[in-house]
Order: sequence, then C-alpha cells, then structure tokens
Amino acid sequence: MVQKSHGPRHRSRNKMKARERISPNKFMQKFDVGDIVHIDFVPSIKGRGYPYLRFKGRTGRVLEKRGSAYVIGITDGNMSKKVIAKSVHLKKAAYR
Repeated sequence: MVQKSHGPRHRSRNKMKARERISPNKFMQKFDVGDIVHIDFVPSIKGRGYPYLRFKGRTGRVLEKRGSAYVIGITDGNMSKKVIAKSVHLKKAAYR
C-alpha cells in the first residue's frame, strides 16, 4: 500500500488551482518598509518565494526586503511570525 504524503503541500488541491492570468506588472511591484500587504497566492508561480499555505489571506506589515523577496510580519494567534514571500504573492492593502 502507498504511504500517505505529509509534505508541505498536502491538502492543497483547491488552494493551488490557477484561476487567473497575471501581468508583468505584478512581478515588478515594489513595497516599502512599513507597508501593509495581503498574502494572496498566485498558484501558477511556484518555487522559491511561495509562502506556506497556512498564511493564505493573512495581512501583515513589510519588515524588510531580502534579495528579491520581502519579509512580512504577521500575528498567528498570540505569536508574531515572519513570512518570506516574493512580490507576486503580495497585494498592497487599501488602508494604511
């Protein structure tokens, strides 16, 4: 019998369906330190810079730029955590 997978992408069939076609502007968006952003996956762009699935839909503040990615500080319950994601997977929040 085949052993069940417990990898980082298990139970993610519906979360990772590609629904939209993205423009090049999404790759080139810039964020400043202190900006409030939403973590919104683009499933067609996988690999490095793809945040962990638990943080889908979370809102946080940009703490720093690390290479071509950004470090976002979020709160998960009572704990503060850092998520590293590329700009493709982020949306700027409308409020400040």
